[in-house]
Amino acid sequence: MTGGVVVIYFLVFLAGVMLSLMQSFGGVLSGYIGLFGSSFVVHLIGGMLLIAYLAVILRQRIRLGPMPWYAYLAAAFGIALTTTNSYCVTRLGASLTTCLSVAGQLFFSILIDHFGLLGMRKRRFDPRRLPALGLILAGLALITFAG
Repeated sequence: MTGGVVVIYFLVFLAGVMLSLMQSFGGVLSGYIGLFGSSFVVHLIGGMLLIAYLAVILRQRIRLGPMPWYAYLAAAFGIALTTTNSYCVTRLGASLTTCLSVAGQLFFSILIDHFGLLGMRKRRFDPRRLPALGLILAGLALITFAG
């Protein structure tokens, strides 16, 4: 594994840590201002921080160039994700919410890769990955039903 790949793996791991923190903080926030208020505040503050970062640090503008119409669905999914996670984490806990979320990401990601959906490069599913998927499902079942 090269150094660049290790950095990418670390960044993905860090993104997972931040997702868990976002879920937990979002759950707390929604207790004060409701689900949609929480989603609004998350996106408003995130947008303001991003604009400041682009303007002050990178000194560049956001460019909304030509792209497929479905690329804009990321915003709708972001709102749905933030709201759903805030709702679920207060009812299921952070670990179960995260496990179910990762399972959904994993299985849909396999479909995206295998069929090259959304303009992604096709990466055929290798059946040798089935035991790993089975272990992930077993872990999910343990976390779900172990209390």
